[in-house]
Amino acid sequence: MSLIRAELRRLLRHPLALVLAVLFAMGSLYCAWVSQDSASWNIEQVELNLGHIDEICTSNNTAEQKARCEADLPHQVAGLERRKEEFLENGARAAFAQHPVGALLWTAKLLTSIPGLTLLVLLAAFSVAGEWSRGSIVQLLLQEGRLVRLLAAKVCALWAWMMLLLALSAGATAGFGILYSSDAYPLPSPGSAGSVLADTATGVAGASLVLAGGAAFAVALASMVRLPLRTFLSGLLVLAIVVRTSSVTGIGAWLPGAALADLVGFGGMDSVWDHFWVSTAPSPAPALLRALPTVAGIGLMWWWLHRRSLTRDRI
Repeated sequence: MSLIRAELRRLLRHPLALVLAVLFAMGSLYCAWVSQDSASWNIEQVELNLGHIDEICTSNNTAEQKARCEADLPHQVAGLERRKEEFLENGARAAFAQHPVGALLWTAKLLTSIPGLTLLVLLAAFSVAGEWSRGSIVQLLLQEGRLVRLLAAKVCALWAWMMLLLALSAGATAGFGILYSSDAYPLPSPGSAGSVLADTATGVAGASLVLAGGAAFAVALASMVRLPLRTFLSGLLVLAIVVRTSSVTGIGAWLPGAALADLVGFGGMDSVWDHFWVSTAPSPAPALLRALPTVAGIGLMWWWLHRRSLTRDRI
C-alpha cells in the first residue's frame, strides 16, 4: 500500500495530470451543457410542430391540394410522434447530468469513451514511459527491485486517479445541472430515484472495471514501448482498432468495444458526445464473460513484461 500511495502522490503532483484533470472537467461541463441544450430544443421543436399540425394544410390554394395534404396528414403525425419518442429518449439520457446521483453515470460514460480513454493513455505515456525515457525509473527499481510489483502499483495509482477525477468531475456536472441547467433546459425525468440509483451503481461499477483494465493496458504498453510519444500514438492506434471492430458482425460482441459498451451500459447514440462502442450482433452471454478475451490479452502483455524482467536487463 505504501508503494501505491507513493505512486499516487507522484501522479497527483504531475503537471500533465493537473492540466488533463482541468481540461476533462471543463470538457465534461461543456458536453453536459450542449447535450442538454440540444435535447431540450429538439423536444420543444417537435412538440411545437405537433401543436400546429392542423395548420399545415391551410396554406394550400386549391381543394385538390388541400385534400392530398389532409390525406397525408396522418403519416406526418406518425413521423413526428416517432421523432418525439426518440427525442424524449435522448432527453432522458441527457437528464442524468442534471441529477445529483445520475451525474456520476453520465460522467462515467464520458470517461470510458474516447475522450476519457485518450486521457488515460496520454497520462500513462508521459508519466510511466516518461520515467523510462528519462531514466528516473532506475532509482525506483533500486528501491523496489521488482519491476512487475512497481508497475502494478502504477496501475493502481492511475486507476485511483481516474476514479478521483470521475468523482470530482461528476460533482461539478451535478452542481451545474442542479443550479442552472435543470431550469434553463427542461428535460424528461431520467426515472425514479430507485432506478437512477440502480443504473448509476451498475454503470459506475462497470466503468471502474473498464478503467482498471485500461490502466493495466496503458501501463503495460508504456513499459513495453518506453517512449512517451510512441506510447501515446500506439495507444491511439489500439483505440482506433477497437472502435472499428466494435460493430463486426458475429464476433463483434466478444471484442473489447462491445464488451465495454455492455459493462458500462451505453444506450443509443447521442447527438453531442458519442461512445462509439456499438455492437450489431448482441450476445446473450454476460458482459463479464465476453470481457475475458480482452482480460487475457492484457494478461499476456503482463506475462511478457514479467518474462522480460527475468531474462533481460530491466532498463
